[in-house]
Formats: sequence, C-alpha cells, structure tokens
Amino acid sequence: METMAGRTIAPTGTTPTNSLVHPAGSADIEQVAATAERIARSVGQVLAGREEAIRTALACVLSGGHLLIEDIPGVGKTLLAQALASSVGGSFHRIQGTPDLLPGDVTGTMVPQGDSFELRFRPGPVFSNIVVFDELNRANPRTQSALLEATEEGAVTVDGVTRDLPSPFLLIATQNPVEMTGTYPLGEGALDRFAAVVSPGRPLPEDEVEVLTGRRGRSVLKAVEPVVDIGELVQARATVQSVYVADALARYVVSILEATRQHPRVRLGASTRGGVSLIGLAKAIAAMGGRHFVVPQDVVDVAEVALAHRVLVVDADGSVRAGREVVAECLTQVPAPTA
Repeated sequence: METMAGRTIAPTGTTPTNSLVHPAGSADIEQVAATAERIARSVGQVLAGREEAIRTALACVLSGGHLLIEDIPGVGKTLLAQALASSVGGSFHRIQGTPDLLPGDVTGTMVPQGDSFELRFRPGPVFSNIVVFDELNRANPRTQSALLEATEEGAVTVDGVTRDLPSPFLLIATQNPVEMTGTYPLGEGALDRFAAVVSPGRPLPEDEVEVLTGRRGRSVLKAVEPVVDIGELVQARATVQSVYVADALARYVVSILEATRQHPRVRLGASTRGGVSLIGLAKAIAAMGGRHFVVPQDVVDVAEVALAHRVLVVDADGSVRAGREVVAECLTQVPAPTA
C-alpha cells in the first residue's frame, strides 16, 4: 500500500506481528465502524469527492479531537462542517468570526435578572455539543483565546465561575489562508488545540457537475438528518479509547515527533499534545477499519493532518503546506516497527 510519504507499509487490513496486537478484542468495534459509515454516507450526500477530508473529520469526531478546516474560499469548508454537524444528533450552534466579536459573544455573559440588581449567566453558543466556528481567524486574538479553555478542558470560566460544557463537545472551525486583510493568524497555542487540520481542495470536474446540477452541495444540506445520536457517539468514543496501542507504536510516534524537532527547516517541532492527538486519530482509523489494534499504517495515514499545523517552519507562508512537507520527509526517515 503506497503511503503519502512514498513508503510502503503493511496494509491495515492484515494482521501485524504479535507485538503490535493485543490478544483481547472489542465487541463494539464493528459498531464503531458502522457508525462511521453512516455518518460518512450522510456527509457524502452533501459533499462530492471529499472522501479523505470526511475520513479525517470522522476520526476527529470519534477520537474526541477538534477539527480545523483550512482552504481557499468556495471549496466547501463550511459545508463540510455543517454537514458533519447535521449528521450527528445533539445541540448545535454556528458562530461567524468577525473582528468585533467579543469573548462574551462566544462563551456567554452575565446579564441583569429582571428588575433586580442580581446578575445571571446567559450561556453563549459554545454551550453546544457541536460548534461550527466559521472563519475563526477573522475573530480577534481575545476571542480566539476564549476558546482555549473550552477546547482543552471542556469548560469556560466567566465572572470567576467555571462552567462545564455539554458532553461530548466538538469544535469544527474554518479559516481561509489566503485572505490576510482583517484576519488574525491563530497563535501556536490555539493551533495546538486542534487534533487535525484538513484542506478539502478543489473538487474534480465530475464532482463540480454534481454541485452545479444541485445533486450535491448546499441545496441538499437541509435534507440531512442526524444518523447518530449523542448516546451512540459517546459509546463509540469510549470504544475508540479502548483500541490497543503497542509500546512499539508509541515509540514510533515519539520518533516522528523527535524527527520534526530536529528537522533543519523547523524552528519549533511537534508537541507532546500532537503525539496524543496522533495516537487518538490512529485509534479512530483502526476502529473505523474494524480493528481493535493500531498498526503503523494508521499512524502514517493521519500523521500529516495531526502534526503539520504544529510544526513552525522557517520562512513559511503561515499555512500548513510547509508543515505537511516536513512531516512527509520525517515519515521517510523514521523506520516503522515490524515486530
């Protein structure tokens, strides 16, 4: 099987050597695969030719990670986020990023209660199971920072009181890397909170035909109904957490992280949190494939989307493209475990 980095690793459908396989299985793995398939079909009704982006988005949903969709205008970033949100039950809010958006507009504020002098908390749109934040980099740094606690701890603190967000909580944000006027690039800490960054890219001509004729695209978004309820999602996430990762696989991921840190083009390599996200996504990919253990190919499949945005490349243009190149090079340099 040819990988993104140009290497060949044992196909994920085969059984790897014993040191990579835990003897115990999971009776719920098939249910996770079925859940992922239902969501993928639902999203695929709206977006044409976006299989890889949808697969990565599903891995974020199942692993409990947050997703950033970065690409040029008009390629379906917001549509992917909304189709995914519409396919999963639970509460949902969409936030439009603007320079004048305040932190309280996202997290919530204290407001007067009736005619008295008492104040009560009015929850913001972040108090939802799924939050789509469109054009996150148009929000000012203060508002971007308001999401740090939410994405890391599943809570927000307002007026000195910490309030838990609904569980599960998933943030799907979009940003446009080419329009710089009126935008505020996300800081390293904010980027590091996203488990993965995907770029859907331009559709193929036949896929554009599907959109232009109305068979796909925003015209069919309203017809999307939830195919998974919150209870099923919580159970699926618990099952994904139980997927086995051998020590050899964990050392493989650590070696990849270290390779990004030692790369001559990099001034700041991937963080330990990046390794945690990479393992989480690899577990989800394994479960989506019907396996209760992670193999090296699972790691390779999601390494670029999990690590590229965490790598600061010297003289880069601010997008994740340069980071992807670095991660791809690192994958060719680090040998995958075979025994």
